Amino acid sequence: MRALPMIVLLAAALLLAAGCGGGSEPSGAPSPATVPTGAPPAGTSTPPVPVDPLVAAPPPGGTALDPARVTTTGLPAGFPTLVWTTGPRTLGVYGRAGGCTEATAAVAEQTADAVTVRITQTSTSTGPCTRELRYPAFELPLDADLGQRRVVLTGETR
Repeated sequence: MRALPMIVLLAAALLLAAGCGGGSEPSGAPSPATVPTGAPPAGTSTPPVPVDPLVAAPPPGGTALDPARVTTTGLPAGFPTLVWTTGPRTLGVYGRAGGCTEATAAVAEQTADAVTVRITQTSTSTGPCTRELRYPAFELPLDADLGQRRVVLTGETR
């Protein structure tokens, strides 16, 4: 007779647990193991974090040019002013692009004293456009080693 109250107590505990969510999940509900976490799948590498050229160092492999050697008076407001080298004859700059704009950069002039680089932001559509900004990196070949020449950044939006 003592076993009967124990069985009743055990059955009541099982019913209580089942009523409190102790049962299985309904069909179609995601299990915790399949909920996206934002982490990359195991065995994959994470993509590189985009560089913010308004506050950052040059991309990997680049060496920042001393800002005292860079003239930016011909550059529109908001354009990045960081200049770097990846060798004696390669100059790096950032452009500015967005939802309906593209960026280009080109060496406009090379003299014994200076290298002039023109950065252009060109509208590609009248809209509607998203408002994000991107800063594509450009590496430009020089005719001769940069040496001690200064870099003059000019630019325009069109």
